[in-house]
Amino acid sequence: MSETSQLKTTPDEGAEGQNGKKRDRSASEERLIAAGIEIFSKHGYNGATTKMIAKKADVNESLIGRYFDGKEGLLLSIIERFIEDRRTEELPYPAQETLAAELEQYITFKLSTKDDRDCLGRIIIVQCLTDNKFRKKALERIPMFTDPNLLKRLEILQNDGKIPESVTLTDICQDLEAYIHGVFLFDILLAEVPEKEVLSRALRFVGRYTQGCCR
Repeated sequence: MSETSQLKTTPDEGAEGQNGKKRDRSASEERLIAAGIEIFSKHGYNGATTKMIAKKADVNESLIGRYFDGKEGLLLSIIERFIEDRRTEELPYPAQETLAAELEQYITFKLSTKDDRDCLGRIIIVQCLTDNKFRKKALERIPMFTDPNLLKRLEILQNDGKIPESVTLTDICQDLEAYIHGVFLFDILLAEVPEKEVLSRALRFVGRYTQGCCR
């Protein structure tokens, strides 16, 4: 084999090795995120340790520091993952004919969805209230967002003349998102209001909100 051919094969082998490392890292990150969700939900932030998470993920504990900058960074990455999932989450109900009906279906869907987010929501709120450093990082990495799926539904209604042109659709999305966060914090987490009552209050809010919104 000539010296030239040897030089040609080396970069290819290096690229293949780099791709392999990226795949390994991606797989390890996914295992750590899945393990983190389970361990945080079961033990809380303070009760969970990087050793417990690494053992569950079956990876070296040092990777949590290398990939996520520690336990705090892992939790923030998990939150970002949930936010991203929500951005791409398809609405399971058909598009409605009016703004009130659309918001009623949307808020019922969001408040009826229960999974690991409830446990993690508690952890996030506690950390934000007790750890100012964590709160600042969370606000930097996880800003309030407009649900693109709801926004598309509202654009259709506005184009059909069901919502006045003077109404800013992103304002509706952000108002509803703020309301849902408030319900989650005060009614669900703190007061532990029964789900039926939470939904009943939410639907009353939607009725009053849409009356004022579309005048």
